[in-house]
This record gives sequence, structure tokens and C-alpha cells, in this order.
Amino acid sequence: MIESKFNLLDEPWIVATNLSGQEEMLSVTETLVRSHELKGLSGEMPAQDIAIMRLLLGVLYAIYTRTAEYKEAQNTGSQDLPIEIWKAIWEQKHFEKEKIQKYLYKYYDRFWLIHAERPFYQVVGIDKGSEFTSAKMIGELVEGGNKIQLFPIRTGKSKQFLEYPEAARWLLYLNSFDDASAKPTQKGLESMSVGWLGRLGLVYALGDNLFETLMLNFSLLNNGEPWNSGNATWELDTPRVGERTPIPIPNSAEELYTLQSRRIQLKWENDKLIGFSLLGGDQASIENAFVEPMTYWKKSKSKENQNDVFSPPSNVSRNPTKQLWRDFAPLLIKSEENYLPGVIDWINRIDIISARQINICTLLIKYGNMQSGVDDVWSDSLSINASLLLKLGEDWIIRIANLVSLTEELVKILGNLATNIDIASGSPDGKGQRIAIQEQAYAALDMPFRNWLAEIDPENHDIDITCSTWINLAKKIILFHGESVVIKSGSKAFVGRNVNINGKEEYYNAPKAYGWFKSRIFNKIKDSGYERS
Repeated sequence: MIESKFNLLDEPWIVATNLSGQEEMLSVTETLVRSHELKGLSGEMPAQDIAIMRLLLGVLYAIYTRTAEYKEAQNTGSQDLPIEIWKAIWEQKHFEKEKIQKYLYKYYDRFWLIHAERPFYQVVGIDKGSEFTSAKMIGELVEGGNKIQLFPIRTGKSKQFLEYPEAARWLLYLNSFDDASAKPTQKGLESMSVGWLGRLGLVYALGDNLFETLMLNFSLLNNGEPWNSGNATWELDTPRVGERTPIPIPNSAEELYTLQSRRIQLKWENDKLIGFSLLGGDQASIENAFVEPMTYWKKSKSKENQNDVFSPPSNVSRNPTKQLWRDFAPLLIKSEENYLPGVIDWINRIDIISARQINICTLLIKYGNMQSGVDDVWSDSLSINASLLLKLGEDWIIRIANLVSLTEELVKILGNLATNIDIASGSPDGKGQRIAIQEQAYAALDMPFRNWLAEIDPENHDIDITCSTWINLAKKIILFHGESVVIKSGSKAFVGRNVNINGKEEYYNAPKAYGWFKSRIFNKIKDSGYERS
């Protein structure tokens, strides 16, 4: 008989930073009960922290959506009652210890990392799954069976054998973000996607402490309606074991947040993790899956019937150099092209947190060819006055989104200058400098925009003056980079040459290109109506 070992409700395994800046390791129970005393989760990488945060949120949903008040909201379809329930918890400034303990210890035997029948987030008896060493589940290694890092973060035993706490953390990461390299055990099975969270353009909010962070992401309404009832994975009498099982997108929060994208069986030797077996698990369609609150959406054509659908941004199109503020519109404005992230919609509905800053964060994972291995992981954040998030769809948000679009137009004009100078100096297509100078401009605009956005107080600032402040600052930065391009262009570009453009002779040189550039910049800003002296 296998001995039960390492219960996640008692044993310390979640890494968090306390308000004094010191790192602690805590159990699930301690993390929730002491969340107001913790700054935030601080595991090996942000993706791992999100996977753990989703587990904690799954516990909270299982507790607070089972109350008599919430059941009343479900029965009546009330939008106000869930907000009142949320506000009552927020005003306590902590989670109730008794409620947390009473619920969790009801399922104590479902939280053993090693167990004969129900090991946590695992399936026993996987005998035909894909076999991997422990290194494959360590996300910070970004290493698959056929992809070895040249300069790895870890070497030797540190990646071959994992202790219980770290194994538990990476187990959650693996279930959420695993690539699609595992092989099927039989013909005719569904093609396997990456883990559920790896399919999302993750969006979440950070508060001043872990309690606030959990609460800001604890949306008690889903698309304007109370969540349906469901079961967290540890609540199921019989665990789901089917390989690559198509399922409808869960519409209960506790089921969604504990979704088992993989069937995993960890393998141990002398109390150390040495590897695991893995099969594809539950698979839901991502198209129009608006029940998922922690992602943003973009409209595209369905591959099957060419109808318009909304999906998170695809792996192929993800650009790690693109700053989050340049996605301001899809993040904060619902339109025909964009569907608002559920987390943002929820914050918009709760007016108790105005007059303070909230960090809106994103995390994206780019997988390799055929979705095997991880090519890149990147995250970004924006500090925004909460009052702005209470004005979604109103003038402030729309005007800021328009300013972002205008700024991007100015950067394109700068790119045109670089192209024209390349042409003047003899380049056949004029593409040499364009990308580089645009990236430099965005890098120079980045911190000024973030600081400008963070300082906006819509209750006390004039919208016209605020918008003009940014566009004048952006103009100075763009003009500075334009001048730099001309200064560095060299004698060939200054002399210039005649170029045949669409059958018409045109003389290109650096001074003429700079004149075009300045004229277009000033006209674009003038047409926008934002510039003030």
C-alpha cells in the first residue's frame, strides 16, 4: 500500500513574500488565512504564480458561491447581490479562518501529493502515457525532451530530482501551461492543445497585498450573471481519467479554475520527484469562451465556417516587444473587434476601490513549432487609477485609446522617414532601418506613457489638458528620433538620388525626407485636435 505523503493543506509549499519583504513558504490554508499579511506570491516564475492563484481562487469560489445569499442570487439572477457579498468580504480585509478551514479539511484526503488512489491533481495507473524527466515540468528551464538549453538555469541534480514543495508548484504549472508534445496512446483521439492557461492572453489584477489581489480577480459575476454551481476537481467522487476528453467550457468558477488539462502521474524515488507520465486531459473550445474571465479577446474568422469568432491572441501573432499600453483598446474597451476581459468587467462593476492605483497585468506564452516546447514567456503591467476602470466606455477611456492609436500613427510616420532615408542612400526597398527606429521610439515612449497614465486622476484632472500633455510629450520624443535618423544618415543620403516610384521619377534625399516627416507629424497632430501650445 502506498503511504500518503505531503498534504498540501498542512505542508508548506507555496512561496510568498510578506509585507516586510521576506520570503515565506506556506500551505494552502495558511496562504488564504494570512493573505492580508502577504505582499504576493513569489514562486519561480509568474506563470507558476498564476497557476497557484487559480487554485486559491478555486477554493474561494467553492466556499463563497455556496452561501445562502449567493444561491439566492443564482435563483433570481441578481447582479447586485453578488457585488454586495463581495464588498462585505473586501471590507473585512481578510478571509475568515473558520470558513477556510471548515471547507478545506472536509476534503483533506484529496490534497495528498502522494496517495494510493487520489493524489492531488494526478491520475493513478497511467501506463501508456508519454514519459518525461522532472526537467520537463520546470517551467523556468523551458526544456522539453528534445530541446536542451545551452546555458540552463539549473544543472545536475537540481533539475533531475525535486523536493515535495517544488514538485507541487510545478505540478500546477504543468497542468496549466504544458506544451502539446505528448503522444496519444491510440488512434482517433482529438488533437491536443497546450494547457488551458497557455491558450490565453492572461489578464489579471494586482492589489496592495495578496488578499486584495485575490479579491480583485474574484469576480462573482460572469458576463453579468451569477456563476452556475459546479465541482472543483478535488470534490468529484470519481476523478476524470479519459484521455484528450472534449468537454464544454465549464460555467462554474470552481470547475473552470481547477480544470485538468492534463492527466499526470508523478514518479518518486527516495522521496524525490524523478519524472512523470502524462496524457492529454480535458479540452474545451477556446472560441467565444467568454466564461473565462482572465483573458482578452480579438475577433477573427472561424476556421470551420468563416463566421466571426472571438479568441485570445494566437501564439503565432504574439509579439514580445509590444508594450501592454499599445493594447489599451482591446484590454479596456468592448467593441465589435474586442470583447472585454471578465476581470476588467468585474472591476468596472465594483465602485468601492476608486481613488487608488491598480496594476493590470498580462502574461503570454509563445510555444514552439507544432506547439512543442516553449519559445518565450513574457509579462507586462500597467498602473491605472481605479477611477478610470470605473469609467469603461466613457470619454476618458475612449480618449486614451485614441491617443494610443495616434501615438502609433506618429511612430509609423517616423518609420516612413527611416525608409525614405534608406531609399535616398541607395537601399533597394528602404526597409533596413524602419523596424529598428520604430522599436527605439516605442522604448523611449514606454516609461513616459506609463507614468502619464498612472498619474491620471479623472475626478480632479481636466481631460483636454491631460490629453494634450501626452501628445506634446510624444511629439517631442518622435521629433528627437527623427532628427537622430537624419543626423546619422551619412553623405549618400544627404546627396540623394532619383528614384522611380510607380513609373514616376522622384528625387529623395535626407533634408527632403525630413521635411516630409515634420510636415506629416504636425498635420497628424493638428488633425487630432489634441495639441496645445
